[in-house]
Amino acid sequence: MSTPIPVSTAPAARRWLFEQFTAQIAPDPDNARASLLICYDVPGPNEPEDIIAVGLVTRTLDVNSVVGGGGKGWLDERYSIAVTIDCFRGGDDPAAVFDRASTLLDQTCAIVRTDPTLGGAVLVARPTTSQTEGEWDSDNLGRHTVVTFAVECYARI
Repeated sequence: MSTPIPVSTAPAARRWLFEQFTAQIAPDPDNARASLLICYDVPGPNEPEDIIAVGLVTRTLDVNSVVGGGGKGWLDERYSIAVTIDCFRGGDDPAAVFDRASTLLDQTCAIVRTDPTLGGAVLVARPTTSQTEGEWDSDNLGRHTVVTFAVECYARI
């Protein structure tokens, strides 16, 4: 009987991020009207003021060792998990919206840094690049700040 071929660690890593963000990040303590949604991928139509979406996975595989039959430990798996933070506040206070988005970015990065194995799903993970952009919402009712960042992961499968 042959040994089963290991599967990608990406689903477990993505699930761990979602669960930890849900457990550790709270709604804005400075704005009682602002609610928080943590979701997979793009949120549905009823979007609250603060959203953290665990989304796109971009994956590459490399051969680690040419010895053996392609079983456990044969491949190096590297991937990034995109996390998007979208904060909205009514009115025209771009600094307040940027500050809230920055706080959420710092909290999500701290969660990864606290356990760089993502609960044992990977050998190592780390937050890498981020991009922050502010804009008026489409109805000109307030400001959005959107942050996208990547969590880079490495595992041997």
